[in-house]
Amino acid sequence: MKHITRYPFLFVAIIFLATSCKKSVPVQVKYIPKDAMFVLDMDWKTLSEKATKGNINWDSLFTSIAGKDEDSTLTKGKKHLEEFMHSGVDLESNVFMFVKTGGSIMSGQSVSGGIVAGMKDAAVFESYLKKQPGAGEIKKGDNYSYISFHDNLIIGWNKDVAIVSGTDMQGQQDKDPTTPDKILTPFFSQKEDQSVASIPEFEELMKEKGDILVWTNSSNALATVPLLGITKAADLLNDSYAAGTINFEDGKLVAAFKSYSGKDLAEIWKKYAGPTTNMDMVNQYPSPVSGFAAFSFNPQIIVEIIKFSGLESTVNQFSEKLGFSLADVTKAFNGDFAIVFSDFGVEKTEFGNEDGMGSFTRPSGKLIFNAGIGDKDAYNKIVTSLAQSGEMVQENGQYVPAGFEGLSWNMNGKNLIVATDSTLMQQYLAGKGNASLPAEIAEKTKGKSTAIYIDINKMLQSVGTDSFSSKSAESARATFKNVIVTSDNFNGKYVASNFQLTTANDKENSLVTMIKFFASVSKQIEHQQKKYMDEEMGDMEDMDHGDMEMPPMPAPKEQ
Repeated sequence: MKHITRYPFLFVAIIFLATSCKKSVPVQVKYIPKDAMFVLDMDWKTLSEKATKGNINWDSLFTSIAGKDEDSTLTKGKKHLEEFMHSGVDLESNVFMFVKTGGSIMSGQSVSGGIVAGMKDAAVFESYLKKQPGAGEIKKGDNYSYISFHDNLIIGWNKDVAIVSGTDMQGQQDKDPTTPDKILTPFFSQKEDQSVASIPEFEELMKEKGDILVWTNSSNALATVPLLGITKAADLLNDSYAAGTINFEDGKLVAAFKSYSGKDLAEIWKKYAGPTTNMDMVNQYPSPVSGFAAFSFNPQIIVEIIKFSGLESTVNQFSEKLGFSLADVTKAFNGDFAIVFSDFGVEKTEFGNEDGMGSFTRPSGKLIFNAGIGDKDAYNKIVTSLAQSGEMVQENGQYVPAGFEGLSWNMNGKNLIVATDSTLMQQYLAGKGNASLPAEIAEKTKGKSTAIYIDINKMLQSVGTDSFSSKSAESARATFKNVIVTSDNFNGKYVASNFQLTTANDKENSLVTMIKFFASVSKQIEHQQKKYMDEEMGDMEDMDHGDMEMPPMPAPKEQ
């Protein structure tokens, strides 16, 4: 897919073009292979309407960012967009982007994919392609026409659709991926039952209302991992899909995802579903938080997955060499975990060396990690065994991992707590709690198996304004407020997850807000690049002038 982005008009198509008329099974879907790892569908009509209500015009937006510089990347992008808008592609129908993986451990891996759009006028489209840089000769396939570009990129079309595709080969012995029978012909000739249209969960997604629809085939993606491919774990991941909708609303971007599991994995989820986050671990934090991640699950899920994969004996042999078993590990912890942090900042540290004084910056902050203990004896057995092998050492009566002595550790029989400093540890153990979670966040985390919250605005408060990256952070601080992610337990069919990014201006549609933000950052990048180039040119001129200077000639001696 990296080759596709080298062509600006294709990249623009991926970003700006999409769908307007939602049907249960658009004809374009029938050209997307059933084992596609990733599929993206955007509702261009709705997105355009939301942008227009916010007084966003694509033409004026490009102009405001790029100015009158004809050589600007953004100016060129605007030109390519205008050309593509009149290329013969049907902009009133769905446009999909997909990615597919293939190959094997022996032959090597490949990544292919492309864009599928409805066709409005094939003759106009053909004329458009002929004008593009690097275009080859137009040829005929079985039931389509195609044209080749450099870098393994091919575009094919018929009276119904246009398909832009390419392949990135990784270690494959066959180095001839550009022939249409290897790339395009399978797409144009496949039957409906060979496409994503035949997957019931995908068909359900097509009926959902969303500015953007997202589909992932986890079973296909994970099957390419070598270790999984030689175990039964690959079978466990069969029919694992994720389907999601993304919508831009006033003051927030919201997304809802469903994670589907195959029969075997679903049985495991169902058997051990139920635990929810222990928010007391978060609320116990002694000061207002900048963010947290809390999750809860039954550790027996790990045992079941390892058993199904046929790796139980291998895992036990390894752990028993260390002095404990897999059962000890799953008994030691009860499945409640939380990470809480605050006081995020950036520290500047000065140093001296033979070249003089210098400085560097690094992130700083306070953090608590809390893990619930399920069986104290099992935990003690594990840490004692690890201490005997040198993996852990004793510090202030606590076993801590070797090399992590600077942190504060506490295991009181009920929880294993790690803090960035002893003062924070004592305040946390006091249990008074002053996390000060916003009411909306506290409500959204109730009864969830996973909850993640980040106060973006608070984290960016400490970033200065004396550099390009800091100025970008300043723009982000004025744009974004916070983000929260939650997940439910398995409901017998799927796991539901939700994502919400809240923006600072709750009266403005988040799409408009984000367009303005990225436009601002793009303008900063353009300015920074120009400044860098001017400085480089100035240095080169100084060097040229320096080379031309000659030392004064000595006066001739008198005879």
